[in-house]
Amino acid sequence: MLERFLFTPEGRIRVRRMLATVIGLVASALLGTVLLVITPVWNGNQHMQTLWVFFAVFVLKFPLVGFCWWLIIRNKELPGRPVVWSADEVDEILAYLRTEARRALDLKDVQPRLVYLSREAWHVADQAEGGLKADAVGVALEIDRMLRDLRRRQQGRTSAS
Repeated sequence: MLERFLFTPEGRIRVRRMLATVIGLVASALLGTVLLVITPVWNGNQHMQTLWVFFAVFVLKFPLVGFCWWLIIRNKELPGRPVVWSADEVDEILAYLRTEARRALDLKDVQPRLVYLSREAWHVADQAEGGLKADAVGVALEIDRMLRDLRRRQQGRTSAS
């Protein structure tokens, strides 16, 4: 139920709902802190003080801890297991790699950047399936071509000097 409330069926975050939930949980935890600070008011009654602290910690603070734990468990990727990306995620990654490769051509450290982007593109190609694998291989080959052309230009400059 919480997942349907905070995430779309495609797995995207519903930002307003998530923000409202987080703000509410943080406010509740802060209220718990304030209540703990005024615990000495119950100094004469040990049982009431115990209930007060239990309420302030578990009822007001624990939901935030539980929510954070749920988010971590929901989004973890275990080592050794293959990463599963949706088609949209693969498209976004490939578009990012293309854009960064083109942008890197204007930077001073172009060669290390292209080497890194090539490795990332080949990683995506290893993980993707079907038509997405072909797209990822195409991006990886495009970046490799950019790197090869750059090295040829650099060798041409050094041999001309």
